[in-house]
Amino acid sequence: MRKDLSPEQNTMCQIAQKRNERLNGGAFWRVFDTVFYLLLVIVITIAVRAAILEPIRVNGTSMTETLQNNDYLFTEKLTYAFSAPKAGDIVICYYPDLYYETKGLSYQTRVKRVVAVAGDTLQTIGGKLYVNGIMVDEPYLSEDRDTTIGIDSPVTVRDGEVFVLGDNRINSNDSRNNLVGAIPLERIIGKAHFVLFPFSNFHLV
Repeated sequence: MRKDLSPEQNTMCQIAQKRNERLNGGAFWRVFDTVFYLLLVIVITIAVRAAILEPIRVNGTSMTETLQNNDYLFTEKLTYAFSAPKAGDIVICYYPDLYYETKGLSYQTRVKRVVAVAGDTLQTIGGKLYVNGIMVDEPYLSEDRDTTIGIDSPVTVRDGEVFVLGDNRINSNDSRNNLVGAIPLERIIGKAHFVLFPFSNFHLV
């Protein structure tokens, strides 16, 4: 209490001091709340990307016409936690380490279509794909990119693997390449459902 002030003035000073203390405390908690929620958003974003959805950019033309170079997909990761890929699925996967090392390429994901699963036997005959002796109907292939060669002898897919091809069959490094082969399930990170960007190319796949 200041002696040079009247009791009323001292009372007003004390009220003002307590108000300032409350305001300072409130400012601290507002900053704390902002930082806390920002960190929470970052953690949730990282968790969602790691476990549920991850954006993937298509690099190259191996999936033309279905996917174009620089298309952005959302990779959905939950489906294959409960079931194996099916023929026709477009998957995002990693190739064997030897492929990247031999080619001198960066360790990046690849986007391909599953054409055969464990137990299936496939072969190319006359430019067409046959699985278990039946020619596969592939409406997603464009007429000028539907020639499928490179599997001259029957190949049977082993347990825990899938055989993948690009939709642009004449320009795709895929399971036909000896450095790639059938893809182990543990190297498949997710399934593509639709093109998100550019918006003009938005469509289900």
